Amino acid sequence: MTSTATRRATAPRRTASTRRKQPAPDSTWWSRRWTRALESLGATYPNPRLPRGRTLARQGAVQGLTVRPGEVIARVELAKTGYDVTLRLPVFDDDEWSAGVRVLAGQLRHAASLLEGRMPEDIDDTLGKAGLALFPRRGELSSHCDCRDGGDPCSHGAAVHYAFADALQDNPFLLPALRGRSGERLLAELRAARSGGPADASADASTAPEAVTASELPASATYFTGGDLSAVPLHPQPPADPARRLRRLGPPPGGSPADAELLAAAVERAAAHAWRTAGGSA
Repeated sequence: MTSTATRRATAPRRTASTRRKQPAPDSTWWSRRWTRALESLGATYPNPRLPRGRTLARQGAVQGLTVRPGEVIARVELAKTGYDVTLRLPVFDDDEWSAGVRVLAGQLRHAASLLEGRMPEDIDDTLGKAGLALFPRRGELSSHCDCRDGGDPCSHGAAVHYAFADALQDNPFLLPALRGRSGERLLAELRAARSGGPADASADASTAPEAVTASELPASATYFTGGDLSAVPLHPQPPADPARRLRRLGPPPGGSPADAELLAAAVERAAAHAWRTAGGSA
């Protein structure tokens, strides 16, 4: 009879590589919200398949994820086979998007954030005034996979859901794209709604402000750990473009481009006066 100690000694050992799990990336609000939407859909989305799908996504099994109006498509590659998966969400028609853009344009905070390339976390609260929601509502979301599992979603479909949630971390504008409006077109229509003019179809996200990462900031000139505040090293610089946000918002409602330039010129003069005053040369 084999002893417990002997069985433990002769049992095959798992290597470090098989024991190690890929750490889950830090999730943004958008990623967590999509995951909650998936996991809260009740009987339509049987929970036992979700953990398997989450594991597949973390293992990198989801390949070629593509977002287009109404669909997220991808292929889930396993050791011996692969499966094509499509997630489907209804798109908004042009009238619905027009109503949504109008309520967004009426919220200055939302308009400024969107035109600077940032998606407000409470955007659905505002879109709700037009009867819309970027995130899926109960019964809207469905999936199709060419495996034999009849679950909706199967574990492969769940993997694509989690991969899409990860993609939202870097680009939450994938949500309006899934609902039928690319980020570029949405911003063009928002500018037009703010200015009262036609949408500029040539507008794109290249006009978004440049991002600066923390690694590019010189710590010695940026941070101060305490002590006498008079000893804090100051390196003031005049603003490069103080009217940039105003110009990005476009002409005020009922105003013309000439009116917008008058306002921008006034802001620039005020900024120049503030700079002179700060330097004691006013």
